[in-house]
Amino acid sequence: MNDTAKLVYGAVLGVLYIAAGLLQMVRAVVGPIPGLEAFYLTGNLFGGFVLLVVGAVFLAGVRNLAAGAGEGAIFVSVGVLLSVAFGLVELLALCALGIDAYLVGEWVEWSVADAMNPLLYLAVLGAAGYLAWGRTFLRGLSAA
Repeated sequence: MNDTAKLVYGAVLGVLYIAAGLLQMVRAVVGPIPGLEAFYLTGNLFGGFVLLVVGAVFLAGVRNLAAGAGEGAIFVSVGVLLSVAFGLVELLALCALGIDAYLVGEWVEWSVADAMNPLLYLAVLGAAGYLAWGRTFLRGLSAA
């Protein structure tokens, strides 16, 4: 994948992560935001901070790619890896919540939508980027 595609991909994901992180933090401070229920914002302050950090890594890569710096693609790749890693952590937390609900006997009242958050569904976009050029990135790591 060329640098232009990485620039566009990194910019889109960077903006999405920053927006989700800011909304998550606003929800933590003010409470539920009318009209944004479909985004499954949990209001977790630390989750919002993680979203902001991942978005900042993506946007740093975009800035470096736009300036022609060689490390820009590396920042976007690290953003992809952070996205997938935090998505996997959230997926494990979701499974743990499900198992806990089953063991406690609250399985009937529990739903996956209750535990959904932006780290999970944005990780799908990160995984798409990993599938697109993850092999190239890992090959570069093994050569170093």
